[in-house]
Amino acid sequence: MGDDWRVRIAFGVLPRGLRAFRQALIPAVGSRLGDQVTVSSGKTQIFVYAPSIGLADQAAQVAGELLALHGIEARIVTEFWSLREQQWQDADDPSAGPAAQRPADRPEAQQHADRQEAERKRSVMTGVPAWQVRIEVPSHREAIALAGHLAAQGWRVRRRPRSVIVSANCEDDARGLGRALSGDGRADTDTAFRVGRVSYRSMYNEIYVG
Repeated sequence: MGDDWRVRIAFGVLPRGLRAFRQALIPAVGSRLGDQVTVSSGKTQIFVYAPSIGLADQAAQVAGELLALHGIEARIVTEFWSLREQQWQDADDPSAGPAAQRPADRPEAQQHADRQEAERKRSVMTGVPAWQVRIEVPSHREAIALAGHLAAQGWRVRRRPRSVIVSANCEDDARGLGRALSGDGRADTDTAFRVGRVSYRSMYNEIYVG
């Protein structure tokens, strides 16, 4: 599944309760929809990315409930990524074009390629990588060596006592890293890989190496 849909929460005038709303939105969406959606934000907008219109609608409902709870007014728009226009478009706007250009009707291979490119662009634009690879190693010494090796290659790395967490801009990059490490002999039978979407709740308390 890919993030071909999103909910855009746009604030005309920045409300005083915006910080509290932002802090409440991520766990609320996460508890309702799990790790199937991701959240990012700018100065005046918050975005919730989802792999389907159904999940996007649920995210919009959660956002609306929280806005009402905090007494904040904002415009909530569900959008889809238009392959033809190469931009996000309002899902309810008739001028957005025929349904044939929407994600569900594109060939699977093309959807995947489009998704990877969209993830890369969004990761670079926001500065928040979309995916991460957690590499569990047998010892602290091996964690230090692996973190240094990956940082020297340009990967964004966080080190734990016996693991290394590597950020990637898209799913293909994340899964490709695991295959590359296995191929060059740096991963053995005691090394475990876990690939997944980034948890935005923990991103801002991490220290990066390199």
